[in-house]
Amino acid sequence: MRELSPRLQTVLAQLKETLCLGDIGSDHAFLVTAAILQGKAKRGIAVELCELPYQQSKKTVAALGLNEQVDVRLGDGLAPLAPDEVQALCIAGMGGGTMRGILERGRDKLGQVSQLVLQPNVDAGVLRSYLWESGFRVRDEAMVEDAGIIYQVMRAEPGSEAVGYSPLELEYGRLNLKRFDATTARLLRRDLAHWKRVLVDLQAARQAGTHERSIWVSERVRALEEVLAGVS
Repeated sequence: MRELSPRLQTVLAQLKETLCLGDIGSDHAFLVTAAILQGKAKRGIAVELCELPYQQSKKTVAALGLNEQVDVRLGDGLAPLAPDEVQALCIAGMGGGTMRGILERGRDKLGQVSQLVLQPNVDAGVLRSYLWESGFRVRDEAMVEDAGIIYQVMRAEPGSEAVGYSPLELEYGRLNLKRFDATTARLLRRDLAHWKRVLVDLQAARQAGTHERSIWVSERVRALEEVLAGVS
């Protein structure tokens, strides 16, 4: 079996044992087959939107002799799943807004889902906001660097947060900021440098319509500086 990338290893580490795992946009079915082989899931369903990845996922499943345990289906988001068919869902490698749309359109498939393992490439704050509004609580999360890119991975379960999120907690994760490991620190430093460059460009432009944007960026720079100063 092909070794999982650091990104997918972190996704799999967030998954708790489950009966049936639905992997949406499964990318060759690497994650769902690993979950079966490592005993984290008894059964799996890999969902692909397009024909080519659908066929690639079927080949992976067949090559590992898992045709009886992993079903590969063609379709959009959660549409190929039956209600109450899966107890865990994994969606990885998409934007947070795309994931939000998949979950919202497939709400009727979430009745028996006890965990969502999510890895947004961008817009993690959009996804956390949706989870909070939809009755899911982020119970664990992590940062991982893979090929020079830092990814966020989170596991959400049904439940409510007692306290709302700050803007930085939405973007980077309340638990990530609390633990503040070396990978989280690198991401915040990278983002601080980026927003400082944006602020310089906005101040130099002095064009109509940039004032409100400059205020927002200034506030983001200040917040990041405060967090980094507090842990340095």
